[in-house]
Amino acid sequence: MAPIRVLFFTTRLGGGGAEMQALRIANALDPAEFRVDVAVCRHGGEYERLLAPPVRLHHLAPASVRSSTAGLVIGALPLRHLARSLAPDVVCSFMDGANVVAAMSVARSRAAPRMIACVQNTMSQEFGDTTHLVKRTVLALVKRTYPRLDGIVALSHGVATDLVDHIPTVAPLVTVIHNAGLDDQLTPRAAEPLDPDAPPVPHPLVVACGRLARQKGYPYLLDAFAQVHRATGAHLWILGDGPDRGEIELQIARLGLGEAVRLLGFRHNPYAYMSAADLFVLPSLYEGFGNVLVEAMAVGTPVLATDCPHGPGEIITDGVNGLLVPVADPVALAAAIRRVLGDRALALSLAERGRARAQDFHVDKIAAQYAALFRRVAGRSTG
Repeated sequence: MAPIRVLFFTTRLGGGGAEMQALRIANALDPAEFRVDVAVCRHGGEYERLLAPPVRLHHLAPASVRSSTAGLVIGALPLRHLARSLAPDVVCSFMDGANVVAAMSVARSRAAPRMIACVQNTMSQEFGDTTHLVKRTVLALVKRTYPRLDGIVALSHGVATDLVDHIPTVAPLVTVIHNAGLDDQLTPRAAEPLDPDAPPVPHPLVVACGRLARQKGYPYLLDAFAQVHRATGAHLWILGDGPDRGEIELQIARLGLGEAVRLLGFRHNPYAYMSAADLFVLPSLYEGFGNVLVEAMAVGTPVLATDCPHGPGEIITDGVNGLLVPVADPVALAAAIRRVLGDRALALSLAERGRARAQDFHVDKIAAQYAALFRRVAGRSTG
């Protein structure tokens, strides 16, 4: 039987959990059963170098395009031409903008592929700002195109429920498949040395990782950490960049944390930093899933997260394989950080059970669920 041809589509291969998910699933599908191509609009994503043969990468927009929105607009017509050329059985797109572009640009002819959209965040949070013209436009197109798809992957049960609340007609199309939080490369990469420009590792060390943006809740973490540092002398390293960097730097200075908190920017190998930490913290206001939690658990670091909508509570069992605290509560966050840093037995127990829990999100298990979905929508299911 001929392989099932799958074309993955997203804005770029780099910068976030959705892109890492696309990369991991593309690499993990059995090449004896699937022929995989990946199409992106923007060049130069940090994850492009991690794409493994025989997966083929296609750039749809010129290298000069640096805006995600412009890349999607410019890439729409080339995506249609690529789909006609490759004749995939399934097009699987990631994130709402890419999902809309894929649904609208790939011709719905007799030979058209089956369309699957992967939804990474809750609509309530993603499109809550109704004054934002682009968001209003994308939301209108989401509501128009999603009911016409052949399948929708929600990466958590919370995301699925929120999506159906907004678009009830998509309920029969939705399948919950959690993100692939680790692959076989993660553990050896975690054992690699830190970057040459990294500071000496202090102890105790708390690490956070994620875009410097409102969603990630860093102002609450910094308020909490001011209390923690005074009591314990701990240090905090934050990996990632984003639009709120200037505001975060001002808050660090205002709290007198200039010697205790380091903003290390984007790092190609965050797992080595997670492994060096005594505790990993995710202070988000909301998440679709929270890949970094699984990654930190996989390298054997205890984890602490806000019990935000919707991912952390589906990953962590509070007090068993991690700790959960209320959202936007610096006092509770500070108390939980101090609890882990001050209780070696608790830290070791959370780390051991967290490592075991992370295996539930290994790419082999998650890719098997995607493979079953692709077989079903392509009419190749045997069961």
